[in-house]
This record gives sequence, C-alpha cells and structure tokens, in this order.
Amino acid sequence: MSETPSTVTTDVIDDPAGKVADSAPDTDAAVESPESETDSTPPVSQGRKFAERTWWLPWLLGIAALAAAVLVITQAFGGDPTPEEQIQERRSVLPSSTHTVVYEVNGTGKSPEIRYVVDGSAGTETVEGVDLPWRKEVTMTVGPGIGIAQLLAANGDGESVSCAVSVDGQVVNQGVSPGQYTNVACSAVIRPNPAK
Repeated sequence: MSETPSTVTTDVIDDPAGKVADSAPDTDAAVESPESETDSTPPVSQGRKFAERTWWLPWLLGIAALAAAVLVITQAFGGDPTPEEQIQERRSVLPSSTHTVVYEVNGTGKSPEIRYVVDGSAGTETVEGVDLPWRKEVTMTVGPGIGIAQLLAANGDGESVSCAVSVDGQVVNQGVSPGQYTNVACSAVIRPNPAK
C-alpha cells in the first residue's frame, strides 16, 4: 500500500509590489494557549514592569538636582567680582545731595582747640590757638545715608564760649558754655535730599 502525499493548497494573492502573500495559516506553527503554558515563573506585577522601564529616572533627577546646586553655589559665591561701574550705578540710584555747612565759634580771646567734621562722617580737622570769633564753611556730600555736622570748641581764659552750626543757611544747633576753660559742642544730622 502506498500512501498518497497530501497537498495543502494555498490561495495566492497578487501584491501590487510584486510580492506574493500566503493567506493560508502556517500548519507547522504551534498554537499557544494560555492554559497550556507550563512556565513556572509567577506573573510580573505592573509596578515591577514600570520600575524596570524607568530605572533611569532617579539618576536623571539626581543629576538635575546636582546641576542646580552647582549653579546656585557658583552664582552665590563664585564668578567674577562685580565691576566698579556696576557698584557706582547701584549707588547712584540712592539719593545723595551736597550741603553747605557753616561752623561758628564766638567768644573773647583765643580758643586752645576747635575740632569739626569735614566729610559728614568721621573725617575731622583740628585748629589750635585761633582768635575768636572763628568761622569755617565746609561743603559736604551726604548720602545715601545721613551725614553729621559736629563742632567742639574749647574756651581759654575768656568769660564764655558759644557755637553754632548752620546747614544750607539755616541755623540748626547752638550752644553756650559760660566760664573760663570750658568746652562747647554743637551738632546736626543732615539728611540727603530726596532723589528727583
């Protein structure tokens, strides 16, 4: 007895690209069914699948945080020093003004010492053994903060000594000290004129 080989017929569909497609199912391929699996590994959870796909995310966030920290530190502590023009520009925004200050000491005889502020802060000048009355005019630039006009005069053997401080033509402080060998002081706070 001889067996007749069985033939499988397939329908051939002409493809416009000139390829031939087989529409018949492949009989040699095994059909899988979920019930027939004999795999012993448990199914992978959705969280684990997500973690396996995004393992790089913590690294990316860490690198971004490190880059941001480096940027903040270099901006706060590093970089080139501020140019002098920028410092002057910032100062020019704050108000400053020029004032004429007149110091006067009145009495008889000579004053052993007169000390007065010349720059609106800590710069002083001293004159010794001057004849009274004495007068000194000083131009001060005040700002961005306040300025100080201050005068201290010692009396020699005269009966009394007095002082006065004028700012821009206005007497702002006066003082008198009676008796020989006494001291008198006058002072004023000068505020900068508002910026216009």
